[in-house]
Amino acid sequence: MENRQEKSVQQNMIYNTVGSLVYYFCQWVMTVLIVRMSGFEDAGILSLAMSVTAAPAIVGLFNIRSYQVSDLKGQYPDSVYIRSRVYTNLISFAVCLFVVIFNGYAWDKAAVILMFMCFKMAEGAADVYYGIDQKKERLDYAGISLTMRGLGSLVLFCVVFLWTKNLFLCVLFMSVFSFAVVFFYDRKIVNGLIGTERTAAFAQIKSLLLTCLPLAIVAFLNNLSLTIPKIYLERYYGETVFGIYSSVSSPTIVVQLAATTLFAPLVPVLTRQYQEKNKKEFQKILLKFFALILAGTVFGVILSVFLADFALGILYGAEIKPYTGLFIPVFFIAVLIAVNASLFSVCTLIREIRSQYAVGLAGIASAFLLSVTAVKTWSLDGTIVAFAGTLILQIAIQLFLIVRKVRKMNGNRK
Repeated sequence: MENRQEKSVQQNMIYNTVGSLVYYFCQWVMTVLIVRMSGFEDAGILSLAMSVTAAPAIVGLFNIRSYQVSDLKGQYPDSVYIRSRVYTNLISFAVCLFVVIFNGYAWDKAAVILMFMCFKMAEGAADVYYGIDQKKERLDYAGISLTMRGLGSLVLFCVVFLWTKNLFLCVLFMSVFSFAVVFFYDRKIVNGLIGTERTAAFAQIKSLLLTCLPLAIVAFLNNLSLTIPKIYLERYYGETVFGIYSSVSSPTIVVQLAATTLFAPLVPVLTRQYQEKNKKEFQKILLKFFALILAGTVFGVILSVFLADFALGILYGAEIKPYTGLFIPVFFIAVLIAVNASLFSVCTLIREIRSQYAVGLAGIASAFLLSVTAVKTWSLDGTIVAFAGTLILQIAIQLFLIVRKVRKMNGNRK
């Protein structure tokens, strides 16, 4: 039984990693191609849409996935998780609309941002089905779905932009395609795993949302703290400078993606170890994971020293050359983001939730203060300072919460 479980974890990790890599690689390629096809201004608008929708998208996810995959006793039926996503997606769009109005974006930017929010809503719809795949230890289905949505969206983006030169239409076609994959593939697969979807009682949906509300608020606060420096960079220096920063930093998404996809299959395993109070094994798994992150960081820095200038020049052209020195600092920021996200997942599975309000609020306060000072004064360098200060503070608080909780674990020490 143990060997089968280990094999299943390895297979799930491979499928989830490959699918996620393909999906996010395709999104990264879009940011490269938009620079080549149009320039840094349009790239800045697309990156702004990605940044502005990040926090509302967190609202759409409501951090239900973390609770869903650790709900091993089946407190809520799968149909409740599925139906709840309709409500959270609608809330996320309303939040995005408020942000757009509050910031007073011009209509062309607003249209792209709101349509990209629809694309993120398709991601949210897929995510709840992936949660079921994960619980059933069949993340191969999620990997296939991610691959289809990634490749299909990239092809549509390129074809529509070359045809129309219109970002709004590009994102519109991407959104329609993503929803189609969710409805005709993911929904069908999950129905095969759990049976035909049954109607979920609103009382159960309400209970789930209220249960996950603290998680959703904390996740929203944490993500907002990482969005604030970007918003202020665009506000102070415009789309072109923002596009340059996004172009330099976009390759580092691989770091965050690798950490997230490697950690996802470990969540059910860590949850079991924690519930069984197997302190030694719980710590062993976490230490191995973060040792892997450290090794990857060292390798990435060495690679960046020799290849960053050349690679960024090939991707974005000669205009990016004056800014390639930002890559290694931005790479470290990506590592900190990955570590922060992983620690957040650990806090969730050990149910250290309410204490994380301090993490989110401290992060927002730090991001705001550093944005109105460092970003305004030092532009791109100041943005890195704002990210670094905010993330180090959040990581320190989360480590304290985790260590305090793990020390209280008593029981099976095998």
